[in-house]
Amino acid sequence: MYRILIVDDERIEREGIQQLIQEHHLELETLLAANGEIALEILQKHKIDILITDIKMPFMDGLELSEKVSSLGLDIEMIIFSAYHEFEYARRALRTNISNYLLKPVHIPEFLSVVSEAIQACEDKAAEKMRNEQLVEGYNRGLLYEKEKMLLDSLNGVKINTEAWMSPELLEYVQHKHWLHMILVDCRRKFFDIHNDEFIRLLHDNLSYAFDYVNLSEHQSMLFIKHPRPVPKETLRMLGDQIIRAAAGSLELNVGLVIGRAVNQPEQLYDAYTEMEQMLEFKFFMDEYTLLFADEPFEQAGFDEIELNPILDKVYQCLEYNDFTGAKYSIELLFTYLRTKGQFSSLYTKFICSEIMKKVVTREKNRETAEMNHYLEQIHKTVSLQDLKDHMFAILSLMESVSGASPKKAANLKLIRTITDVIDKEYDQDLSLEGIAERVYLTPSYLSYLFKKETGQSLIRYITQVRMDKAVELLNTTNMKIVDIYKKLGYRSSTYFIQTFRNYHGVTPARFREGSP
Repeated sequence: MYRILIVDDERIEREGIQQLIQEHHLELETLLAANGEIALEILQKHKIDILITDIKMPFMDGLELSEKVSSLGLDIEMIIFSAYHEFEYARRALRTNISNYLLKPVHIPEFLSVVSEAIQACEDKAAEKMRNEQLVEGYNRGLLYEKEKMLLDSLNGVKINTEAWMSPELLEYVQHKHWLHMILVDCRRKFFDIHNDEFIRLLHDNLSYAFDYVNLSEHQSMLFIKHPRPVPKETLRMLGDQIIRAAAGSLELNVGLVIGRAVNQPEQLYDAYTEMEQMLEFKFFMDEYTLLFADEPFEQAGFDEIELNPILDKVYQCLEYNDFTGAKYSIELLFTYLRTKGQFSSLYTKFICSEIMKKVVTREKNRETAEMNHYLEQIHKTVSLQDLKDHMFAILSLMESVSGASPKKAANLKLIRTITDVIDKEYDQDLSLEGIAERVYLTPSYLSYLFKKETGQSLIRYITQVRMDKAVELLNTTNMKIVDIYKKLGYRSSTYFIQTFRNYHGVTPARFREGSP
């Protein structure tokens, strides 16, 4: 809705125009002023789209007011109205920024025509403004795309054609106007493909430096800090810590950072990026919240066979005699050795674990071999030492479960009873495969496999079954509202609960209650 200011020293005149606007349902918000001085104060405090002003008024007349509006640079549709004997005076005003005029007494059809023209002019200006904003937005999007392409090409070693980058925003790179520090942001879970905009907002909220940003993959993004001089290392360290803390706090995201050396030419980005990628090799052995500098390389340690071989021999011996408890203990010693002896090649670390698992797989020729091969593949997909250790223990637990030992069968059944008891008692909580696995000290993948093997249905299906049975009970025996029932059953969304109920029982909860005895 547009806003109109009516200025006249006679109250009956300005209120009469206001009444005309209301009677003819013109979509205008009206403000009133008794003279030019009061009107000017209103114009300086509020956005006014249309101004109707009398010519002759005390303190400041309408023409002087129109000149003040022009001097302030206000884009307003101005209409003057005056008596017939002031007509020539009013016509001279049209040579300024007045867009139209009305004669007193106001003739209603003429008034409606003039005001409608003013409203249409406002709409035309709004449409033109929107078109201009869209053009600017499109230009900026294209510019952003070109800048991201240039940066990505530089990271991949593609030579930059200086003549192709003529805009000031891109020439700043090829003309060496500033130094760049690249910060590689690495996340172990998939994040940047969906939440990239959220992370960019976080950077704008927490960084005082100018920067550019490109998304590399669902797990990685690159930040380019721009500064006239190389940024001191301690400042970069504080900057990195701030990004890590902000991501953990507002996004609940654990990230690791690798900060590259300062460069001031696009062709230097490729070598600097290669150094940063090599540092990620060592992140495999570290916990979350890792901050590394590419110019502070770690000394890659070698395996000491005198120390390592006895540990591996113990693992193999335990496996030979089906001593899975001893094998797990020896695996624990192996990972303690890997973690405390320095930084190794993650590839060689996975190779050692794969060799252990090959011995596990080749000693079993039953129907579970395909499942074990699946776990073997997972070794090479692990992203951290802890992740690798979890997979090793999961595979050993799988071996133990299919070994045919009756005590193990009883232990599995007891474990399943523990899990079902938890679900039966805590169905109203936020249950998840990961949360339950953590409580019974198993990996989620192994728990899922074991539960399906022992019960014939998935863990998630069992949780749904318990909740759906409880939903039927509440619908049949209580007057509880459906909006309260879904919360009682541990669901966060009523829509998801209703859809699940329909899939399970064939009707919505409301229809079920109507048809229940």
